[in-house]
Amino acid sequence: MVSFEQEVISGNFVKAKHLSLNMDIDSLRDSLFLIAYDNENLTPYGFVNYLLFENETAQLHYLASFLLSMALNHLDGAYQTAFFHATRASELEPNDISYMEDLLFFYGIPDQLLSKRRANDIAMQILKKDPDNKVASSVLEGN
Repeated sequence: MVSFEQEVISGNFVKAKHLSLNMDIDSLRDSLFLIAYDNENLTPYGFVNYLLFENETAQLHYLASFLLSMALNHLDGAYQTAFFHATRASELEPNDISYMEDLLFFYGIPDQLLSKRRANDIAMQILKKDPDNKVASSVLEGN
């Protein structure tokens, strides 16, 4: 039997999708992360894009952003593309604090893809919903 990893790496996304139907989003994230990181392979990101073409969701954009910013960040343009996906996830689910927190990550990296003003605005939005949020508080304290 061919494994999920083998299907993803070989670009058999239809078969990989079928195998992934038994995974929850956390298991899928962890599996794709390990495939991307261990093999220094871009196909897990391609697989997520395949899933996005079928059904655009904030979760899948988050997953794409996570893969690029954590497992594939050594590639040129990875952070910029991850920022696009994080922004899109936040647009699709504007009331979800976790997607707003993910955006704040891009303020703290050396490339600082998120402006100070936008980071402060996002942090304030988060704190209105969750006054004890440590991620948002640290952004505002650092300014």
